[in-house]
Amino acid sequence: MNGKLNQDIINLFKAKFEGNCIYLLLDAYTSLQNSNRKVSEESENNITAHLVGFMKKSSRRADLQIHLERESYLDSDETYDGLQDADKSPRIDIKYSVWNSNVEVEYYMEAKNLAENNWTKKSTGAIVDAHKLRKRYIETGIANFTNGRYPNGCLLGYILEGKSHKIVELLNKILITENRAKEMLVKDKIQNVSYRYFSKHDGTSSHMLKHFMLDLS
Repeated sequence: MNGKLNQDIINLFKAKFEGNCIYLLLDAYTSLQNSNRKVSEESENNITAHLVGFMKKSSRRADLQIHLERESYLDSDETYDGLQDADKSPRIDIKYSVWNSNVEVEYYMEAKNLAENNWTKKSTGAIVDAHKLRKRYIETGIANFTNGRYPNGCLLGYILEGKSHKIVELLNKILITENRAKEMLVKDKIQNVSYRYFSKHDGTSSHMLKHFMLDLS
């Protein structure tokens, strides 16, 4: 019973920690919106850096004593032992960590730019392929969580053009075409906010994956 009780306590702590990480992200998203910074033509890394900057300045983060990193390597024990090439270790956009007694708990977020339609960047004249972005969200976003390349965490969609619900519909069309209808993104009705979705992936490393569609257009 003690083992089960201890595991239940750890699971509750992890769930609370995940909620705190998501709170910090969404608070930073609000701060970015209120700052009037124009980021719709910026790279994923630059947008993530803006959000991480706001989170690092957060008094709530200091109170919670959450450590925060951008572009974190996901090294394995084999990498540390010199059995795998460190240059081949995957990297993830945001890593959160906190200590609970003698256990370090970690949570991760991966970000991908998204768009509903093809569009042209005013700053460079480059044409953005919206379909390619959506395919990338599935192939290197969702897939990296479900195949175990990324640990526990969630996906961030940076909406640079269009409407989030339309983009979700288009993502789901790709999944249906690939005979993956059971993995479609569904609105998180419990939270009752427009930018929160989840998807289920039975038999994978991530049974349920959270998605946050952040409008930055």
